[in-house]
Amino acid sequence: MTITDASDSPQVIIAGYGLPGRVVAERLSSRGVAHCVIELNPATVQRCVKAGTSIIAGNCADPQVLIRAGIEHAKTFIVVVPDEAAALEATRHARQINPSLFIITRCYYTSAGIQAKSLGADEVIVAEQVVADEVLRRTAEKWPPPSPASPT
Repeated sequence: MTITDASDSPQVIIAGYGLPGRVVAERLSSRGVAHCVIELNPATVQRCVKAGTSIIAGNCADPQVLIRAGIEHAKTFIVVVPDEAAALEATRHARQINPSLFIITRCYYTSAGIQAKSLGADEVIVAEQVVADEVLRRTAEKWPPPSPASPT
């Protein structure tokens, strides 16, 4: 995919086409939202191009790749790559290139989530927090909190 001018630019750019990126791309497609995926794995890119997916090959941490994807005119950037360092760099570059962009960044650790916020992410999804919440939910079902004592 090649972006030729602002009218061709996607509303949303998704960095990473693993399970999280695919789920988001499918939702956007079902709603008719123009989007572009940035994917590092060339085999995935080739397969997706054949299937008609709007996708480009490259490292989302590279500002030139972000520009090729249309980051300058996009409204939203969703960073779901499994490489936390690349996610942080992509967040930083995207914010510098497009200050009005809404950025959601995936991180593994809370410390990286804090860093992502400081680099310009509007929203951060931290894997260890998601896991902690889910473990708490499941253990609460098995061991509910004690009932309040009855008044005497």
